[in-house]
Amino acid sequence: MTDAPTKTLSLEEVKALAKSVLVSAGMDERGSEILADLVMRSERDGPRSHGLRMLPVYAQSFESNYANPTANPTVKRIAPGVLRGDGDNGYYQIVGVEARDELIGMARENGIASFTCANCHHLGALRFDTEPLAQAGLVSLGVVNSLSMVVPQGGLRPVFGTNPMSFACPREGAEPVVWDQASSVAALMDVRMAAAEGHDLPRPSGLDTSGQPTTDPNAILETRSLLPFGEHKGAAIAFLIEVLGAALAGGTLSADNQERESFGALNIKGGATLIAIDPSRFGNPAFNVYVTRICAEIDGNGTARVPGDGRLKNRATAETNGVVVASDLLAQLQSL
Repeated sequence: MTDAPTKTLSLEEVKALAKSVLVSAGMDERGSEILADLVMRSERDGPRSHGLRMLPVYAQSFESNYANPTANPTVKRIAPGVLRGDGDNGYYQIVGVEARDELIGMARENGIASFTCANCHHLGALRFDTEPLAQAGLVSLGVVNSLSMVVPQGGLRPVFGTNPMSFACPREGAEPVVWDQASSVAALMDVRMAAAEGHDLPRPSGLDTSGQPTTDPNAILETRSLLPFGEHKGAAIAFLIEVLGAALAGGTLSADNQERESFGALNIKGGATLIAIDPSRFGNPAFNVYVTRICAEIDGNGTARVPGDGRLKNRATAETNGVVVASDLLAQLQSL
């Protein structure tokens, strides 16, 4: 088996390519700049399944008229600690940027604040919603529900989305601690990327046509049935995110896919919630010392690492050397 041909791109070239695809699909200047930057950051930090390979999905959502490429979202403060957004059927990340400064100010004022948004789409890594808050000195938790693909433990059909969550907190003298993960064993785009690259997944991540767990990404894509991580524990987390995401925001439930299916889309208009906490208002002046100590107990502890820190090594390498992109993917993107 020969290696597939590749090309190395600088991060600037990745962002320029992403923006050109988004603009060609009809996206406006503001939105395309935000999403192109997130695509570049995903290629830089990983997982790269949320980077350039996500662009055809973005383009399809615009070209099918499922998502609004020129969204004009609104944000309204509805309680002392609550912001509510309407994404104007655009992407959450655009309204998230618009709400960020006010959310940070509310958290510093009240000690804790939240932003919830409906009538929006969310694709890509969730950590880019939480990391800016940690860079501002806040602890943050973000959740979003997605289209039903995850079978609850013991169930026969998907109920939940991959329903990701992200956590971030400041770390004195270093980059913030930031992690995100799906409620499923594997994210959908990781399954798609494994299928595109012609290899199995590292562990059983979904069901095949006979209802058995499998590592074959093509079989999982055929059934569209993913497994929750940790069996019933992951299913419980997916339930939590369905409530915090869809129910609080008033977004589409993961199981309600009718509109998505009519457009052939790969996501739903779910709900997103972002919670920001100011540790300086919680009464423990040694908060930073605690975080430093927790991280120190992990570092050097065998091969353990602080959650999310793998991205920092990826980032340093990509900033120096660029990223390697499959030539067939480049050809696909250049044809869009």
